[in-house]
Amino acid sequence: MGNPSDTLINVFGALTIGVSDQVRSATSEGMALGGEATAALVIIGHAPGLSIDRLGRVLRLSHPGTVRLVDRLTAGGLAERRSAKHDRRAVALHLTETGERQRGALLDRRQQVLSTMLVRIAPEDQAVLERVSRTMLQGLATDATSALTICRFCNDQACADCPMTVFDRML
Repeated sequence: MGNPSDTLINVFGALTIGVSDQVRSATSEGMALGGEATAALVIIGHAPGLSIDRLGRVLRLSHPGTVRLVDRLTAGGLAERRSAKHDRRAVALHLTETGERQRGALLDRRQQVLSTMLVRIAPEDQAVLERVSRTMLQGLATDATSALTICRFCNDQACADCPMTVFDRML
């Protein structure tokens, strides 16, 4: 494997920022709560029963910041706290029906933005990009928390043979 050129490094860096900005903009559309609320909805929907502590680690928020975020989600009728099955003292986060619908809508907006970008690429190049993207993803995550952090805006239903599922059993 050869060293990437300075141009590839620069263009790839700009692309990652641009794509991230577009996804964040699209997913926050119609979300009055702002901040990390959209990512929290996706994560809680992907891993129902997640603890507040784990959600904070995935979102890289302080514990008080995560508690305030969960308070906003519950006050907005999007999520609820339940007793954890393994420890009645622990809190398990779950989406409400409204939260599930909001999550679906934001994932649809993400899908549309990314699809619009990718449709410009020839089908044979899309196949290469998918292969390269999978290879790169597999090298990014080191544990279940980092996998959820990386995939905090992913549609877990759309990714057949997801490279991150190796970490699901660690949740």
